[in-house]
Amino acid sequence: MASIENRSHYQVAVKNRDDLTKTFPHNQGKKAEAYCQLLLSQKFKPKLSRLDDHFIVRVREKGIAEQVLHADSLEQAEQIKMKLKVEHGQGLFVDYSKGQNTTLAQAMIRYLWEVAPRNKSFEVEAYKINAMLEDAGIPRQSIAEIVVNHPNPCDKVKGMKIRKETGKKMHESCSATQFILKPIAHIVPDDFTEYVDERCEAASKATVDRELDIFSAVCNIAMKTWRIHLLQHPMDGVKRPQYFNERDRRLKPGEEDRLLDAAFEEDEKWSQTFRHDQLVASELQDIEGGPTRYRFWQTRKQLLDEAQATWAHIPMYECFVQFQLMTGARRSESLSLRWSNVDLEAQTAFLPETKNGRPRKLPLRSDLVELLRQLPRTGERVFEFTNDALRKAWKRMCERAGLTGEYDLHVHDLRHEAISRVAEIGSNTPGGFSLLDLQAFSGHRDVRMLLRYAHLCAQGLAKRLDEAFRAKDPEKQYNSHRGRKRLNPEVKVTLKDIIDHAVAEQPDGALEDQWHEQTASGITSQPVAGVPSAHPAATENTAPSAENVVHVNFRRQAA
Repeated sequence: MASIENRSHYQVAVKNRDDLTKTFPHNQGKKAEAYCQLLLSQKFKPKLSRLDDHFIVRVREKGIAEQVLHADSLEQAEQIKMKLKVEHGQGLFVDYSKGQNTTLAQAMIRYLWEVAPRNKSFEVEAYKINAMLEDAGIPRQSIAEIVVNHPNPCDKVKGMKIRKETGKKMHESCSATQFILKPIAHIVPDDFTEYVDERCEAASKATVDRELDIFSAVCNIAMKTWRIHLLQHPMDGVKRPQYFNERDRRLKPGEEDRLLDAAFEEDEKWSQTFRHDQLVASELQDIEGGPTRYRFWQTRKQLLDEAQATWAHIPMYECFVQFQLMTGARRSESLSLRWSNVDLEAQTAFLPETKNGRPRKLPLRSDLVELLRQLPRTGERVFEFTNDALRKAWKRMCERAGLTGEYDLHVHDLRHEAISRVAEIGSNTPGGFSLLDLQAFSGHRDVRMLLRYAHLCAQGLAKRLDEAFRAKDPEKQYNSHRGRKRLNPEVKVTLKDIIDHAVAEQPDGALEDQWHEQTASGITSQPVAGVPSAHPAATENTAPSAENVVHVNFRRQAA
């Protein structure tokens, strides 16, 4: 049975005196009466009333957990009661109370502990959700504890190194985030709109759009997996910020050389550090239990001069830049590449896991293979630096090469440059490259992502169209010269093909008898039967005039 309880507020009001109006909770009726008596004693004329603003529909059924639903008016409460009565009469028992008793913040915390560790983007999602919780006044969740306590995190999350939390805020607070404290069932699109408007003042539109992706993912999991029944998706009707952040940065003349020169200088520093680490590891490897911190730093100090005198140049960053330009791989794919998946003899590199979840092979050009042979194989990964180390080194390289400010260059721009170069070089190659060829090279799952490169393939497409129509259109097999049709050289029909065709079409000895009847000079004004004539009239079995066509008896002349 469903019952309705009035939880509306009491209100004491005085006409034309809004400053004396007070509202009391539903369980403080006596305080409202006392306040009303106080106003009467002061010779005011107060009015005590009960508002129609909050009702509870309590559902109690045998064998079913109790439900408590909230309504904003008596009419709404009556509608909820009638709806439940109809559903129960049909044997449907839907728990609507979860949506009203679960706040969006609680759903986000549950998502962070149960769902997010299964995603490769867990670390980024965790930082964003923690920032939102902090803005709403809720303590941050420990990322390390989440990973340890999750039963089945993805491989990337399981093996990642958790950064030490400093407690410092890396973003500006957003007061509009308070809406996540509301129950999911009470959240409306206007809540998200206010959040977007305020966040766009402090962050880029692309950042805000990705934060809305997290809200959407939480709501989808809540409705589809956790079975939190809502009348409508909370984000239905939310207008996302409009932006265009697609970069079309291409390397200008001279920029690649400057970048490689800067990478060469960065490799000198990296090679010295690599040699220094080798000497220190060799010196301390026999110490049982490992060296103390003091011994470790003393050894590094003692071996510094030897490292600077014996280091050899290793093109680590130079090879990385060339790898990006020649393969078009994503940064994460390059940094995670292992030597066990590289076959220098076959000139391939296998990527077991990519951004879109599908494995693929990278073709390695011979120049790139020679650079890879110069890299050390002291670890599992090909490029022995972390994402943070690359970020810092890339900043130094761009500063040396003058690729900052207006000429700012990102690591991902090298991927765009590589795909563009393949599209352009394909236009100068017989047959050209299609978008499907580019898709195989770039590893995009959806070919629509490559439409930005379609204009670079237009020249190759034109050449293929010429070849196709030249071969298939009969009228294109001939050209015209003074009223006569001549075969184009591209048709590639030889004189031997014509004679063999004529011999094959005539009975044995028929052509020989006809040739003996020709004049001794071998020149006649009549066509040889069975031999195709170049004159159009000959194809219609009509004899052309002698002054227009000359037939040569090639068989007799050859004899």
